Amino acid sequence: MEISVGIDIVEIDKFEKIFKRYGERFINKIFTLSEKEYFKNDVLKMAISFSLKESVWKALPEEIQKKFFFKNINIGWKDNKPFLMNKIENYKFLISFSISQNYLITLVFMLRS
Repeated sequence: MEISVGIDIVEIDKFEKIFKRYGERFINKIFTLSEKEYFKNDVLKMAISFSLKESVWKALPEEIQKKFFFKNINIGWKDNKPFLMNKIENYKFLISFSISQNYLITLVFMLRS
């Protein structure tokens, strides 16, 4: 079994400034329609989803990274917990996040059987 890790950290205030500055243009470039419908203008959930996309992408093998862009990585939410909606054959993803004051960190383990 192959294990890969992706990790990302986001300064929440800085993310919020980017969101306020670029608005819909930023959102449309990064998020899928279902993601946008879920968090609407909830900047914290948006920042978590953004950071998880970064972490997922970092955990992917290089040959798959070339095929994936942010909109190809779809983060869903159930009971206020994020999960990866994408299914990639032979891969399993375990995702987590933590928030401390003005920072959030996301961690993704990718398991390949």
